[in-house]
Amino acid sequence: MSFTFRSMLLPLSALGEPGAAMDVAGSRYPVRAVAGLLLSITVLGAASLPRILALLGMTLAPVGSPLAAAHAAALHDGLVRYVVADRLLPPPPLVLAAVLVALVATPMLAARRVAWTAVCGVLAVGAAPLVVQRLGELIVVWTTPADGLVAGDVASLATRFNVGLAGILSAAGRTPDGAWGIAADATNAIGLWVVALWGWGLARLDRDAAAVSGRAARVVWPFMLSAAAYAAGYAVYAALLPTWLLLVMGVP
Repeated sequence: MSFTFRSMLLPLSALGEPGAAMDVAGSRYPVRAVAGLLLSITVLGAASLPRILALLGMTLAPVGSPLAAAHAAALHDGLVRYVVADRLLPPPPLVLAAVLVALVATPMLAARRVAWTAVCGVLAVGAAPLVVQRLGELIVVWTTPADGLVAGDVASLATRFNVGLAGILSAAGRTPDGAWGIAADATNAIGLWVVALWGWGLARLDRDAAAVSGRAARVVWPFMLSAAAYAAGYAVYAALLPTWLLLVMGVP
């Protein structure tokens, strides 16, 4: 997994080497790159579950009438499903963005004899900053005091690690809703880091292929594609979020 952490650091010293994109981005090892990323996300996400589930049990302890107790139990079960899915799965917007980039970039680079596995490797290892995000979320979950938390706070506890517009607005006492809230969530350091690495990796693949074929390299399109796919992924996520929540929470 050394190539994964090398790509996270974006080693500028390797940019001029022939085939640097293939080596540094890990695209020679697409299966390892995908497996390493998913395993890291799952393990780090799972490490925060004991604390979150314990806090949910505390904040939704059955009290009062049997009807209130039944409501608390149903809400607890739904929130458990939500946090388990949230902690064990990669962020849906970035998954959608990666699919969109793959669908567009693969045929474009195939014309220059770049294999689809190379594109998959760049996408997988370019998303390695998600490991940093999971580490930050893990620290937040285990260090946040339990005093004053309610069930909704516990379910969204990990999102307090947001180095971006949403975090700035929250610190200023403002919480945008709806589409503005999704846009604020999307404007964060981790997401922009992923977009930059995707664009850089695809540009390097195009440049290396151009050097072999004798054609001119195209520098701008990978970054434009990555940014557009990232925005589209969050737009689709915002549209499907209510349905996703209903399914996960088990609301009929």
